[in-house]
Amino acid sequence: MKTNAVRLLDVKKIPYEMVDYKINKDNYDAEQIALDNNIPQHLLYKTLICIGLNKEIIVAVLPANEQLSIKKLEKVAGIKQINLLPTEELMVKIGYIRGGCSPIAMKKKFPVYIQTSTDANSIVWINAGKKGILLKMLLGDIILITDGQLADISR
Repeated sequence: MKTNAVRLLDVKKIPYEMVDYKINKDNYDAEQIALDNNIPQHLLYKTLICIGLNKEIIVAVLPANEQLSIKKLEKVAGIKQINLLPTEELMVKIGYIRGGCSPIAMKKKFPVYIQTSTDANSIVWINAGKKGILLKMLLGDIILITDGQLADISR
């Protein structure tokens, strides 16, 4: 199944591997998904969609075993009062649903901040834009396709 993220990667000729993963009921916890699918937690990246005080969307991408620091994200993004976007607004605002958010090929181009813990030449796993499908690809290519900015955004 081709997702919008996969289609964009194909058009841009960016290499990736699609990997199916199992979901334990409705548990979309990235650490648990990594454990259940034998993926190193520091190499499975989760995508968190945030919203600022003035309704601006900000995308945070970080390893499964790290927690987002809202204060650090606010500082690097230059935006005040950032919160996670409510689940029910995901499809309308970005075109993806909970458990299927990819920083690649969202409805619009949003600022993407990617945690600096892993080298850009590392192979990582990231959601393909659909529950149950991951993309295995270079972190550097994720940075490239999203115009992502490397930043220290975890606590």
